[in-house]
Amino acid sequence: MGTRPEIVDAILPEVKQQGQIGYLNCSVINLNPSSAVLQWVKQTTPSGTPLLISSNEKIHVNDVVEGHPKYYVRKSVINNRELYQLVIRALTENDAGSYTCMIRLSNQNYLQWPKKLGLLTVQIAPTVKLDSKSNIVVQEGSNITLKCEANGIPTPNITWKRGDGLPLPGGGFQHWGGVYEIYNINAATRGQFLCIADNNVKPPADYAVQIEVTFSPYCEAQMDTVGQVQNRRFSAKLDCIVAANPRAEVIWYKVNPATGSLDQIQDNDKYDLNQQDDQRLKADEKWYSLTIKTVQGSDFGKFYCHAQNRFGKGNASFVLFETMECQGPNCPSIGGNGANNVHISILTFTLTIIASSFLYYG
Repeated sequence: MGTRPEIVDAILPEVKQQGQIGYLNCSVINLNPSSAVLQWVKQTTPSGTPLLISSNEKIHVNDVVEGHPKYYVRKSVINNRELYQLVIRALTENDAGSYTCMIRLSNQNYLQWPKKLGLLTVQIAPTVKLDSKSNIVVQEGSNITLKCEANGIPTPNITWKRGDGLPLPGGGFQHWGGVYEIYNINAATRGQFLCIADNNVKPPADYAVQIEVTFSPYCEAQMDTVGQVQNRRFSAKLDCIVAANPRAEVIWYKVNPATGSLDQIQDNDKYDLNQQDDQRLKADEKWYSLTIKTVQGSDFGKFYCHAQNRFGKGNASFVLFETMECQGPNCPSIGGNGANNVHISILTFTLTIIASSFLYYG
């Protein structure tokens, strides 16, 4: 009968990513080819017949990947041990599972054959399945629930964050879990939200949800107090940023100092009403400006930027006050041409003195 063959070492578990090559090592001693055959088999289903992959170095599965056999066995001898390494190319999710290295002995019961089990884990990068729409329109004050599912091996972790990097509505910069509930939505909630699935198998997966919020106008004064000198042909400018969805109608008012009522301002020779674009603004933000030309004493007082849409209205207030000197970017300065004028004036004054002295003493 001779010495009984044995599998001497445990088959170490193998963890590889999808598309890589897997290796399972089986070390044996006393393997007599005339009476024993080393086989690799895989249990494909819990109750089905195992798949016979190889006998010694012969492969029984004819699968081919990119012109090469899917499986092959590499044999090597170290001292008195023989190593039968099962190599599996182009790993897929179906390749994961239990592989058995066993020695088939002639004239012996199957249950008595030496066997050892090896586990192959195939890691798969995550994919995201979003249960929410990619674009959601919601009214201010409402609640919404965002849902996101992810597949991958190992099971991915799911986080939510804002696409613009700002804090989430409930505080913090990340929300863990596939379900994310947002309560009492306001205008600041609007923007892009990202569901990110990561299981340390690159690349992580993400999906974007754009939340659009319909809301009443918000008005913000860039400078709520503006000064200017009177009766010097200088202008003053009031700037108002209005956020609204849908877009708001914007009207400027001045408080009548005699009656306290609001007088609507029209675009005319005295006032210039303008809307300008700015790349720093969001899609539902607009920049409005009121320019008061040739400021006079009767122009000082309180102004309002008033905005209204079907959801409500908002205001921003301004105060225009008198100063002793010109204010703003269009005021004359000492530098530039002003310096040349000063220099010319001094020179003219000097020449005048010299000429007068000459006439007096001449």
